[in-house]
Amino acid sequence: ILSTVTGVHKYKWLKQSVQGLYPQSALLNTIVEFALKEEPVDVEKMRKCLLKQLERAEVRLEGIDTILKLSAKNFLLPSVQYAVFCGWQRLIPEGANIGEPLTDCLKDVDLIPPFNRMLLEVTFGKLYAWAIQNVRNILLDANAKFKEL
Repeated sequence: ILSTVTGVHKYKWLKQSVQGLYPQSALLNTIVEFALKEEPVDVEKMRKCLLKQLERAEVRLEGIDTILKLSAKNFLLPSVQYAVFCGWQRLIPEGANIGEPLTDCLKDVDLIPPFNRMLLEVTFGKLYAWAIQNVRNILLDANAKFKEL
């Protein structure tokens, strides 16, 4: 196996035939280049990158669980719930710049195992459901008050 991996230069015909037969996407080109790369692969560096992504995903999961626990508390004032939700979305007063809000719960953690991916997506889905339910309740209350007037 070691001689096969280190002797990739013997398989240049494979690289040429794979690249010449079909039009390829950028992703496929990257995969082919990685698989047929002649220099050694730093497995330890790749392992560290994957571990960092797992750590990042765990931090996101802890944070979203905390927000869900806070949102489940019925004794919180609506203004506090609103502040928690705005903090989660990184909506801040004008003039302060923290950075761009996260667009996807899987951003920068796309190489984590499937179970962790689904756990993150389901947990974020619960928060989205809570937010939608709150918006719905506010609209129903506003509609009822409007009808009274």
